[in-house]
Amino acid sequence: MAIRLALFDVLEGRFGGRVPVDTVSEEDRRVQSVVGYLQRLLNTRQGSVPHLPDYGLPDPAEARRAGEDALDQLRKAVRDAVVAYEPRMSRVRVEAKATDAAAMRTTFVITGEVERGRRVRLETTFGSQEPTAVRPA
Repeated sequence: MAIRLALFDVLEGRFGGRVPVDTVSEEDRRVQSVVGYLQRLLNTRQGSVPHLPDYGLPDPAEARRAGEDALDQLRKAVRDAVVAYEPRMSRVRVEAKATDAAAMRTTFVITGEVERGRRVRLETTFGSQEPTAVRPA
């Protein structure tokens, strides 16, 4: 079965713009491609892609101002974005791992399958001053 890579991975020859494709084993390429794609997806703000207005996430800073259930709203937005725009990942779950209110950082764990029986566990951290990071947990 051929591994489907994200278009950006093929064009750049790198996963997520960082890891060269040829340095990753065949069995790990799909996971690296998904990680790179999720990094792009979760760093895109809804409304910034005119032909896909719901692509990406709402501004996390706005979600924090939403009140007590802001963390749950952001968790749900992450899950909805992954389910809608990363078809290579199934059985997606997103859970809050840690929040540092003083540093205005929140970490979620994203779990799912990237192929039958191949589970992945990823962490993503949202902060007020840095891009959203996605990495294997």
